[in-house]
Formats: sequence, structure tokens, C-alpha cells
Amino acid sequence: MGYGIGSMPLKVTAFAPANISLVFETYAAEPPHGRGSLGAGITLTQGVEVTASRSAAARTEIVVGGEEWEFPTVRAVADGLSPVPLRLEITAAFPFGCGFGMSGAGALAAAYAIDALLETGLPRETLGMAAHRAEVACATGLGDVGGQFNGGVMVKTRKFEPLTVERLTIPRETLHYRIFGPIMTSQVINSPEKLRLINAAGHAALREISERRESLTMAGLFDLSRDFAEASGLLQSEAVRRSIADAARAGGSATMIMLGEAVISTVPFPGSAPVEILADATGDPVKTRFVSAP
Repeated sequence: MGYGIGSMPLKVTAFAPANISLVFETYAAEPPHGRGSLGAGITLTQGVEVTASRSAAARTEIVVGGEEWEFPTVRAVADGLSPVPLRLEITAAFPFGCGFGMSGAGALAAAYAIDALLETGLPRETLGMAAHRAEVACATGLGDVGGQFNGGVMVKTRKFEPLTVERLTIPRETLHYRIFGPIMTSQVINSPEKLRLINAAGHAALREISERRESLTMAGLFDLSRDFAEASGLLQSEAVRRSIADAARAGGSATMIMLGEAVISTVPFPGSAPVEILADATGDPVKTRFVSAP
């Protein structure tokens, strides 16, 4: 473990998991950055790592996969938490915009890394809310951070408490996914017409999850999610429909990943890859403190 002047580390790497939304409805708030969502989702063992270090640049540098990005969601977190320019190097396990919550994970991992690097010792909830508000302000999501903050198979039922979840007692299992392409989250969550359909379908799905909570299985949850995707008007992709049908023919249950042109299934299907569920994300997210090689 390497440190800089005094005890301050020169670099810190932190992790936040991917989050797959299966069912959701949104709620408004004033000020607007208090917006959020209720819903059900799953966190994965893969996600985003952010390595934070001090920078001599005039403003914080954000590097994704070796390329400089503007990345407004992460920049909003950095500007809110750091009084000095930083270099934030981001590695994402999944493509951005495809329903895995990479923007939220990037914001949350950045908050954790910045806090550890600068040794500010902010409460974990403060860091989580900084990431959530950045996501809402930048229209990259309304609820991923709540899942990523907690981990597991969960449902959110409390308005204006975006970090509060209730875990569903569904056994973890290996899941299988395939990505076809992105969906622009901002074009969905900023559309009143689309939100009216989504919120009606989401409210009905969440009511059914509540009624079936004690007996709900992963397959049952995916079936509810697929019905929500159809009723909400979100399921438009024929490629996604074909993969859902392929999974059904293989004896499983599959659904669209919200919000992406992607599929998650309980069984393998053509073109799919396996992924594991992260049961709990409440441990120390800071993976390493180190000095980079000269």
C-alpha cells in the first residue's frame, strides 16, 4: 500500500456494481434533483472501477477506457466532492447506455474513490446521495444508485428515499445476458408521454410483486418484468423479442433490461454470456490504495 505526503494515498481504486432494472415507476420532486424511481432490480458482481489521483490539470480529467470523456454525471460528483482537480480513470464491465447502470456505478465509484483519496471521511449515505443527485441532474438515471449502494435482488417502495431498498428472498443463480445496443435514458425519463405509460405499468407490476413477495422466484420476477416491458411500451426491439422467445424455448424466463436494447435470462440462449448476482454491496468499496509505477 503506497501513500503520498503524510498518510494520504497517491491513488485509490473503488468499485460499484452494475444494476439491472426489471420494473420501475418514477416520481417527481422539487427541486428536480430530488426525482427518483421505485422498482425492482438486481446488482451484478461486475460493474465499474474508478481510480482517483490528484491532477496538475486546470480541471478534473475523466478517462474512460484510455480516452478522455466529459462524462457529466461523474464530473458533477467530482465537482461536488473535491476542491482540487483530480484524474479519474474509469473501467466499465458493460457498455454505457445498455441498461446496466454504468453511469450510476461510475458516479458512485467516483464518490467512494474521491472520499478515500482525499480522506474526507464523509458518511457513506452522503456519497450515495451525491451520486444519485448527479444521475438525476444529468438525466442518466433515476434509481440505479439505490441498487448499487445496497446490492442484491431488491425492491424500492419508498418515495424520496432513493438509497432505501428491501431485499427479495429470491435465491441467487447464474443469469445470462445479451446486449444488442443502447437506449438513450434521457429520451425516456424526460418524456411525459412515455412516463405516463411506464408509471401505470410499473405501479401495477410493483403491486403484484408485493402480493406475491413470499413466493416469488427469479423466473416469476422476470415474467413480471417482461409483462411490464410490453405494457409500458418500452419493448420495441425485435432482436430483444427473439432472444426472449429463445430463452422460453430453452425452458427459461427472460426479459428486457431497462433501459437498454438487451436481454437477461434464467437460462443460456444464443449469443448470451453468463453473469453472477452480487448479494451485498455494503462492504468497503475501496479495493486498492497504491502508488503507480514510475
